[in-house]
Amino acid sequence: MEQIIQKYLQKGEFQKALNLLEIGKKKESNNAALNYYFGKVYFQLNDHKKSLFYFRKCNQINPGNPKILYNLAQVLQGQGKIDEAKKIYEKLIKENSKDIKSYYGLFNLGLKNINDDYAIKLKKLSNDKDIKLFDKCFINFILSKLKKKENKLNEELELLKLAHQQCFNAHSNYNNQSEFYYNEIITKHYNKIKFEDDTNKIKLFDKSKPIFIVGLPRSGSTLIESLITQSSNNVNSFGELHAINMSIFDCIAADIYSKNFKLENFNLIINRTTFKNSLQERYGDLENKNFIDKSLENFLNIEIILEFFPNAKILHSFRNFNDAIISIYQKMMPDLSWSHTIEGIINYANNYKNIINYFKKKYPNNILDVNLEELSTNKETETKKIFNFCELNWNKEIF
Repeated sequence: MEQIIQKYLQKGEFQKALNLLEIGKKKESNNAALNYYFGKVYFQLNDHKKSLFYFRKCNQINPGNPKILYNLAQVLQGQGKIDEAKKIYEKLIKENSKDIKSYYGLFNLGLKNINDDYAIKLKKLSNDKDIKLFDKCFINFILSKLKKKENKLNEELELLKLAHQQCFNAHSNYNNQSEFYYNEIITKHYNKIKFEDDTNKIKLFDKSKPIFIVGLPRSGSTLIESLITQSSNNVNSFGELHAINMSIFDCIAADIYSKNFKLENFNLIINRTTFKNSLQERYGDLENKNFIDKSLENFLNIEIILEFFPNAKILHSFRNFNDAIISIYQKMMPDLSWSHTIEGIINYANNYKNIINYFKKKYPNNILDVNLEELSTNKETETKKIFNFCELNWNKEIF
């Protein structure tokens, strides 16, 4: 069962994973592995409350397990329970000085948590042959931030560049495939998508009013998500689920991985039935459901989103263009293949600018611009615009 659940998690088929886990739960509710995967699935679905419940239960069944404790710390961190998360990371490092993930967890709670002792250990570990390349990228990223703190700009940039190179190379196959998809598939076909099905054309989710937050990373999407989810409107967020992208992939994977694939002959065709089923495996029941998805790359997928969710509201979060590019490079985003070089970021950002402008002209009533600087300085005015656009009730309690 574990292998099947892991497969579902990798493919983002969370509903299948939950269904299988519920079956197992009826037979053995105190099974540590089952509770662990419940925690993983709910964390991916951005339901931190349920995720925390299952990881705590898992830790009661199998106390002190490093893998369980690390995931527990991640959920606590996501809930803003900083002190609890910090204690767990420190405990894990004390028990295993080579636990790079926990150093990085501490770092994400604040650079001040990387004391001189930790900095010395990380420097030594950066040259340790037993440390995996993916872990080394996080070591060098942390070290670059320490150099920044010391105002050693050249050393900071060298370490930052090395960290990005290591991150890309550690998963080079995945990153090269991702680059191919972004550069050759979706950015070339976003305005030429064809829809097909065996049945008559229908609007599959025309009773739902989802909110999609799109744009470049580091442009205020998390702030917007928090303002809406903390309001009294009971709108839940899936976070960055990437359900649309993965469902597109389910429709085109057979074509682009075919031995006879030729890019010049490729057409981006979405089968409605396949896409609908893929979405439901990731989101669950979508009938009459309002939710947030802040998978930022969905600016590429607006045509598809509005085909399946005609009442969708799209919030385009943005900031100063050059500031966004610099901020992305200064952050470590291991799942974004294009974010590891300045050239890659600029190329992606230029595509983003052209594509979002295209869709803003085509669907002006479905897309609202949200300027991060304006949102920060004129909170009440800007949040009222957002809530009005999304047909939600506004009140000052969101602040």
